[in-house]
Amino acid sequence: MTKLIYVAIISAFVNNVVLGQMFGVNAAIKGSEKMSNALRLSLCVLIVTFLSSVITWPLSEFVLGKFNFEFLQTIVFLLVEAIIVAILTAIVNRWFSHRRKIYGRILPLIVINSAVLGVILTNVQVGYSFLRSAVNSVCGGLGFAIAVIILAGVRERIAFNDVPKPFEGVPILLVTSGLMAIAFYGFTGLL
Repeated sequence: MTKLIYVAIISAFVNNVVLGQMFGVNAAIKGSEKMSNALRLSLCVLIVTFLSSVITWPLSEFVLGKFNFEFLQTIVFLLVEAIIVAILTAIVNRWFSHRRKIYGRILPLIVINSAVLGVILTNVQVGYSFLRSAVNSVCGGLGFAIAVIILAGVRERIAFNDVPKPFEGVPILLVTSGLMAIAFYGFTGLL
């Protein structure tokens, strides 16, 4: 149990996919325009990361690993991720048609989001068990959510402040995310 808590803290804070490993930075910047978009993107990334991890772990363990097809991992994992996003898109279109326009912009961001693929590949490369892989994927998604929500809050606060002309827009966001990465790196000393 303590190892699961350790994996959870490491994946959410110390090895944060956005701030520590620099995965999904593009989606984090695009998704943090408004707080409502950040919350929706975070929820979608959390769901896709968890489902992808739960599906790809057995594929990696019992199919790719057993027949020595490890070199196909990235392609197979991307296909699984794309299929999950397609299924989620169909679900949103079918049962949440009033939200189709909102999620129609968010779900394609997840397909090209390297954070999801980064978490899945980390699960395989580190050699996590199924349970640890699931915990890592949920907490990796939470780490993505933490970073995106903080960036959205910072963007909303910056909108009302005077920022030097060369730093307006994305540059100040990158400086802010760099400072956040340094702050998150401080969690390394806790473990």
